[in-house]
Amino acid sequence: MNDPLRLRILVVAADARDGRFAARVLEERGDAVEIALRVPDALERLARGDVDVALVSLSLPRGDGLALVHHLRALHPLVDVLVVTTPQDLEEASHAMALGVTQTVMRPLTGDALLVAIDRARERRMLVAQRNALGEQARRGKARTATYARCAAFVAETDHRIVAERILRTCAEELELAAGAIYVPPYPGANSYLRTATVADGADLPESLDEEALAAFDPTEPVQEDEAVLRLLFLGEQDVNACAVLVPLAPLDEGAREALGIVASLGTAALMAARKVDAIARTGLKDPDTSAYTFAYFGDVAGREIDRAARHGRRFALITLGLTGLEAHAHRLPPDARLGLRRLVTDAVLAAVRDSDVLARVEEDEFYLLLPETGLLGALAARRRIRARFAALPELDALLAEVGVDLSSLDLACGIAVYPVDGSDLGRLLRTSRRRADQSSRGVWRRLGLAEMPFWDALDRLVGDDRGVVVHGDGGFTLDAALEAAHADDAQHALLPRELLPRIGQALVEDAASHRVPGVVYVAGDEGLAGALLGVLDRPDLGPVRGWVLDGSGRPADEPRRLAVSDPRLTERVLLLGLTELGGYLLAARRVETPARLGDALFAYHASNVDLVDGLVTALQRTYHLQPELGE
Repeated sequence: MNDPLRLRILVVAADARDGRFAARVLEERGDAVEIALRVPDALERLARGDVDVALVSLSLPRGDGLALVHHLRALHPLVDVLVVTTPQDLEEASHAMALGVTQTVMRPLTGDALLVAIDRARERRMLVAQRNALGEQARRGKARTATYARCAAFVAETDHRIVAERILRTCAEELELAAGAIYVPPYPGANSYLRTATVADGADLPESLDEEALAAFDPTEPVQEDEAVLRLLFLGEQDVNACAVLVPLAPLDEGAREALGIVASLGTAALMAARKVDAIARTGLKDPDTSAYTFAYFGDVAGREIDRAARHGRRFALITLGLTGLEAHAHRLPPDARLGLRRLVTDAVLAAVRDSDVLARVEEDEFYLLLPETGLLGALAARRRIRARFAALPELDALLAEVGVDLSSLDLACGIAVYPVDGSDLGRLLRTSRRRADQSSRGVWRRLGLAEMPFWDALDRLVGDDRGVVVHGDGGFTLDAALEAAHADDAQHALLPRELLPRIGQALVEDAASHRVPGVVYVAGDEGLAGALLGVLDRPDLGPVRGWVLDGSGRPADEPRRLAVSDPRLTERVLLLGLTELGGYLLAARRVETPARLGDALFAYHASNVDLVDGLVTALQRTYHLQPELGE
């Protein structure tokens, strides 16, 4: 247990015996006590500072006690004030309490009363100190988070020159610089480091650091101060990967030192990764184990594609592919089997994409695919083809059967990022696609096994039946476990007034139309929703988005955008399914027993999960033999 807080207490007593008594009681507790019998003496002691608690007697002559309380509250707000009073001084005591006095002690003084009052002040000061400490921790944590965010500018880069430039720029964002330069060795083990980038007046700093300057570095400390110059070392495993020479405009405080330490740590990792990429690039363009390219070549091609797309206003897509589920079978997979799996993944991808698309293997079981001049819809179509090719490989079944691995336990996780919607640099696009690959493997579509279900079975799994939901009088509802399992960050159940349906459908189509992006929207089960869709589709400024009303009555369609389908489920259920370059949206709803005051409410499942919407659009087209017009 921590020792109690020791207080510095000033006792301003009207009676010397009271002062000595208070001092004896409190000093036995371990506090430091000083006694003042006159207000001038008390003011002189307060002027020196270091007083935590003032115990003031309101019985001082001429009302000096209350006046001293006024003085303390005005000029010494950090001092806790306690007053000693008598039943005859109750009016002055009430004035003192109004001024912010924390405790009142009645005369005649007793040791217990003094200790209780002082301990309450002690507890308050401890709580304030703890709150301040937590506030400082939060401030420093926020500052560290901001530093990590700034470091994102270089951690994903693979060109060592760009890494060095962005590291220096990050240093300049962390503290104001009169000058700054970063020095990088031209090759590992070089005896001099060359100036690679500058900020402010950095051009006035030396063009290189010679062997003598390098020998002066302390290889154990990344942040080193030398008079007005600050050196930031990026310490690798065997040598210094780079050195930033900084001339700050203000002295270095602890927060700035901590931030520079973070920059040094992440900068070292980024520089080492860039050096490895350079080494890979020198070994060739092709991965030796597969027919995919190396990451170095992929990064070069992607960089050129970013430049072309930026100049000509074009799009392109990146797909991250990786085999998941192998961890549980690692002990069964000898090196030859893992190599065979990698080659099968490569063959499946290359058989499903165009000659102009670029596939690279970056890690043992991870691949990147670049799709030039391709948006989200084209990337989704490519992903469907790749997964279909992979699942249909006869060699895959034979390979896994040899090592006793069930094919159903493996998944080809795919994540998509599109330039420029998801980012304007390669690092951000790759981070986004990897995050989406992870989300895809854990998302509703794959987690609930909807890919293996017919269209209507999949919808029933999401919306359920009357036994799966109970609507309460306040508009809330209770779901069974199966429906609860369909919840996700981007997919939820809701009670929806039917009159909202046309507004939702209209907003979905108008959003795509305003961005002039292609897409398709299907609606069924509600004439208001169908009318809103057809009304927007008839506008001349719509753009390339297409929409269809699925009429389940089976009657001949009297409008070109109505499709006659003999299936009563398309009349009984409400469906809004849209997939455009902006993303996907699903609204599946059915009637449910609701209290009369809720009106004509529907029980709905709505989701913006692209995997789910893409899978359901494909299943719907397959069920009713509709033209798969998107991105093929």
